[in-house]
Parts: sequence; structure tokens; C-alpha cells
Amino acid sequence: MITLMRTRVMAMSICVAAVGIAVEPVLGLPAGDELRAQVVARYPREAIRSWKPLWFLAPTLTAAVVSWEDPAFYHHGGLSYPDMFEALKENLRQGRFARGGSTITQQVAKNLFLTRDKTLRRKLQDAVLARRLEKVLSKDEILEVYLNIAEWGPHVYGAEAAARFYFDVSANQLDWSQAALLVAMLPNPHLFSPCAPGADAEQRRNHVLEILFLNGTITSSEHERAAASPILVSCAQTPARRGLTAGLTTPS
Repeated sequence: MITLMRTRVMAMSICVAAVGIAVEPVLGLPAGDELRAQVVARYPREAIRSWKPLWFLAPTLTAAVVSWEDPAFYHHGGLSYPDMFEALKENLRQGRFARGGSTITQQVAKNLFLTRDKTLRRKLQDAVLARRLEKVLSKDEILEVYLNIAEWGPHVYGAEAAARFYFDVSANQLDWSQAALLVAMLPNPHLFSPCAPGADAEQRRNHVLEILFLNGTITSSEHERAAASPILVSCAQTPARRGLTAGLTTPS
């Protein structure tokens, strides 16, 4: 029975991907030639004000985000079929869209071009857009966009603004504890913010640190030191407004 269910779910995953590829030209989405310009044009204004290039951001943050959000980021073409398979299984089990299985590229596509509606059409659209983004932007460019447009609280867009808002440091100074806390907020920055009433910031941070350790992203000593660090955040600051002007370099 389990094998049969796995076969059916896998078949559905393949069908969804195939349908997305088949309808790619007719979904009303930007084509590759115009996509790069539209990416830049759609940056949130708040994100542009505190934009930082990927090389500036602390390796702790970039490594933590990839390890937590999309471990296969540098190896897939925009879609992670194993994650799609697991998400589809969970959604079938619950009878609703309970899990997304989106890659970082898909999240960039959704955040810049699409709505947050959990519908099959929107899932097809972000799958198509993710494939197109991977053709016109390098992996590092996609990650740079993601880290600079991610929302980390009300009017707090991008890693630099988040680092200054919560820790009063620049995004190139984040340690593992701070990076893990920011990563823990990504699924729902309003609900999981350490400034939100009743937020269990330490538990969420330590869960991320545990995953980073199990993934081999951090060492045992780094894990222990970060998990033992007190959470010191400032929730009364004005979000950072200083930064570099946004701009993508041409992929080599």
C-alpha cells in the first residue's frame, strides 16, 4: 500500500512539473529576455535602501539560509523535485496546501512577481518563473536578491536592515546565533519575531542550530557556543535605511 501511494504521489509530482513546462509560454509571465530588467524593477523600495551585495553579507547568514531553506540550492535548476514530492505527500495527507516545498529561486519568483495565494495555478507559475530565473541569473545573484528582499518584520526588508534592527550591527558582523535567529524568522517574520508577544525565540533559534549542525554547516563547538549565547535583541529601533543601491551584475 505504501509503495503504491508513493508511486501515485511521484506520478502526480512529475505530472505537475510536466504541466508547468507545457504551459510555460501561456501563463502570462515575463520571458527570459525581459526577466532580468523586471526583477530589478520589482524590488521593494525598502529593500533598495539597505541593499548589500552578497559578498558583503556574513558567511554565517548565507550558509545558514541555504542550509535551512534550500540545501540543494547550488545543485538544482530552480526546482527541487524531492522537496516537491515530500510536500505533495503532506498536502495529500492533510487535504490542503500545508507545505510548499519551494526552493529559494521559487521564493524569489513568488515574492517579486506573484501573489501569496496557495493555488495550483500560482504553484505552476512560480515553478515556471524559477526555471526562467535560473537561466538569466547566476546562483549567487538569486541568493543576493533573496537575502535583500526577504521580510524580517514590519518594514524590515533585507539582511542589512534586519541585522541593524534586531542586533544593532551590520549584516557582515552576524555570528551563528544571530544568523540562526534571523533564519528561524523567515517562514513567518511577524509571528516568529523575537519581538512578538509570546515568541519562543531561543527554542526556534536552537532548532535551526541543530539542523545546521546535523547538515554539517557548523561544527560541534560552534553549535554549542551559539546555542549557549543569550538572545539580545532591540525591538525599539527604526529599521536601517542606509545601504548600497541595488543592482545585478551580468552572470559570467
